[in-house]
Amino acid sequence: MYGKNIDKFRFIYTMLSKGQNEPYQKLSQLLHQWQENMAEIEPSKILAINQEVQQLFETQIINLDNSGLDQPIASKLQSYLTEIHKQLRLLNLDVAFLQTSRNPQTTKKRLANISDRLETLKGYCLSILTSS
Repeated sequence: MYGKNIDKFRFIYTMLSKGQNEPYQKLSQLLHQWQENMAEIEPSKILAINQEVQQLFETQIINLDNSGLDQPIASKLQSYLTEIHKQLRLLNLDVAFLQTSRNPQTTKKRLANISDRLETLKGYCLSILTSS
C-alpha cells in the first residue's frame, strides 16, 4: 500500500529541514521498538505504548510548521500525514480489540494485526526519512 508512495515521500524529504525530520525519526524508533518487543510485552502494557505513539504524533508531528514548503509539496505532505493519522486510528482500534480478547487464538490474531499496522507505519516513516 505505501510502496507506491515512496518516491513522493522522498521528494518531500528533500524539502524538510532536519528539525522537521527528527519527530519522524522518534516515531519510527518507537514503532520499531514496539514491534521488536511485541512478544515480550504484556497485552495490558500495549495500551500505554499505543498512547505514547499517539501522543508523539499529535504533539510533535501533526503540528509541524510546513509554511516554508512550496504549496504543492505542503499539500502532498498533508495528504501523507492524513494517511498516517488514519493508520494510527486503526491501530487504536486494533489495540482496543486486543484489550477485549480472551481467547488465545484471538489474542494472537490481534497481535498479528497490530504488528502489520506497525509495519505499515514504519514504512511511511522510512519513506519520509529516506533521502533520494
